[in-house]
Amino acid sequence: MKNKIIYGLILTVGILVSAAWAEETAKEDAAASKENEVMEADHEEYVFPLIKPELSLSGGYRYVHLNGSTRVDEYEYLHNSWMFGGELRAFKFPHRFHLEIDFKDRKDYFGDVGYAYEDIIVFRGINRTLFHNLDNILLIDLDPTTPSPGVDVRDAGETYGVKTSISNAFLRLKAPTYPFHVYFEGMQVRKDGEQQQRDIIGAGYFNNIVRTSQKRDVETKANTLTVGTNGHFGPIEVDYSHSEKKFTVDEDNVLYDTYTPAGFGPPLPPPLGSVRNGGVYPHNLIPEQKSSTDTIKVHTSYTGALVAATTFTWMDKENRDSGAKGTYFIGSGNVSWIASRDLAFFVKYRYAESHMNTPDSVEFADVCSSSLNAAGNYECVIREAISKRVGTASILVRYRLTSGIVLKGEYAHETVDREAADQWFMPPSSQKNTVTLSTDIRLSKQLKTNIKFIHKSIQNPATNIEPDRANEGHVSVTWTPAPWITTLASFRLAREHRNNLQFLFDNEPVDSPDERKNRWERFFGSVSLFPVKNLTATLSFFYMHNKQTEDLAYSDPVPELHFDSSVKNTSMVKNVSLDLRYLLSKHVALNAGVSNTDSNGKFHPTDPNLLIPVSIASFSELKMRETIYSVGSDIDLTGGFMLGTHYKYARLKDLADNPYDDIQNGEAHIVMLSLTKRW
Repeated sequence: MKNKIIYGLILTVGILVSAAWAEETAKEDAAASKENEVMEADHEEYVFPLIKPELSLSGGYRYVHLNGSTRVDEYEYLHNSWMFGGELRAFKFPHRFHLEIDFKDRKDYFGDVGYAYEDIIVFRGINRTLFHNLDNILLIDLDPTTPSPGVDVRDAGETYGVKTSISNAFLRLKAPTYPFHVYFEGMQVRKDGEQQQRDIIGAGYFNNIVRTSQKRDVETKANTLTVGTNGHFGPIEVDYSHSEKKFTVDEDNVLYDTYTPAGFGPPLPPPLGSVRNGGVYPHNLIPEQKSSTDTIKVHTSYTGALVAATTFTWMDKENRDSGAKGTYFIGSGNVSWIASRDLAFFVKYRYAESHMNTPDSVEFADVCSSSLNAAGNYECVIREAISKRVGTASILVRYRLTSGIVLKGEYAHETVDREAADQWFMPPSSQKNTVTLSTDIRLSKQLKTNIKFIHKSIQNPATNIEPDRANEGHVSVTWTPAPWITTLASFRLAREHRNNLQFLFDNEPVDSPDERKNRWERFFGSVSLFPVKNLTATLSFFYMHNKQTEDLAYSDPVPELHFDSSVKNTSMVKNVSLDLRYLLSKHVALNAGVSNTDSNGKFHPTDPNLLIPVSIASFSELKMRETIYSVGSDIDLTGGFMLGTHYKYARLKDLADNPYDDIQNGEAHIVMLSLTKRW
């Protein structure tokens, strides 16, 4: 069915293209004939100037001294390393070539290579790799005298980190005398390293519950290959692309542990079908996946008052371990009409449809004795996944009231219809209405402001984190009172409200007694100064504050459902930074900077069962400070040499000194020296 639709669209586009191309070609031939007659006598051939190649090579050493946690500098590989880099630019028409390499350490490097022959061949390849230091969260047993729940720490003292490498290559080929292209694009996202795995080992609630932490090797790859073609055919442009994506796991795609027998005795009788022999069973599988995507894009010329565009996407996804499959279709279209100099209309429609095909069950077995169960392998029953249809229509009107005031208004309506939603205790359908009002005001050449208000109303929200209604406001101001100062300020405030939440108890939804409220604020301010000649200073401040109030539900062994009402969950971040750059002389540039970030967060339960023997809030309480100082210089020497120096000091401090949090103090000194030669 999908192929028939694609063929039909291609045939339709082909007919439109042929007619438009013939008409456009006739007009172009007539115009070109007249133009050639007029310009033939005055024709001069352009000669490209000679541009000499530019080459630079650099090398140096990076010294690191670390005390405490590696999270003090989250995205730095905190080990000593040699550094090298280089850049080559060569332009000899019609060839263009560029190569850049920056090797900071064996976990952090950058490469960029590009080549072009006129506009017929265009190639570019980029690789960016960085290292991310991860936490080793210590599990704490508040009552070691009881076997359940218990704690099994298998990774004490381990340090974790993952290297992420993103590689992208793009090649475009163009017809020499016509805007028709064929392009190829490949992308790989690779992760390699070690991380902590935390889970519950044992037999769940049938026997002893043991929380474990252990080391897990990470080596995953996500490869995407795309081939496509596009071209301008008279008044329209058409693009078709096909892509294949695979996600593979080369290391610990699954873990194994010993599970005790389940459902064979007291204290509680086992649920029906829950009996299982003890043995070594797999758990925490990272599934391998693959997908394919076809996309067709068509749009008219952007030069007219009336512009139309449409996009159709078909996608197939498959979980290669479980056999679950999904098919997706996304279609969108938009029309813009500039009715006059001051008035414009924009109409959009988007339709998305997904169909999920999941197996009824997945088998698993004791890897040491896979036939312990006389009936065969044990099965895990799988709920049917949700399939849905989502349609969104919107209209936006833009009106220029005066030369300095532009008004915008947009209304959007979204409808979601779900299949198998009852198995997940979700509503079969939801509706969302969104109204957006905004204005751009230029009060003077030096003062500009933008104001935006968004109102959302949702009927039958699908999950507890979705509000029934929400309001959001944005204000931003840019002010340049003098040539030597530029200021920017931006503030966002949002409030969300939900009448009640739903919790599952005995497979029945139960409403919470109170409502859920969420408020978040964002403020950013920046001032750039040029107080004296050759000095640039930038001071910035960022503030974020979230406050959430909601009911939490707990179940005890009886079993009985308890509500802890109006529990507050708050978080706040404040950052202040100052950057300076001073051109001491024609050959010496100095720079310095400081950044300080304070973060804190906590939630406040009131149920007595959550406060003894230790308040559960203490495990999530956070109060820390991150500070970074940096100084450096670039000094031009004779003979095309340049000496670069850079020093960075980073410090992480647990201000709460909480023994139950995962923040550990740390400090790091990083010194980098480099020498660069330019030709």
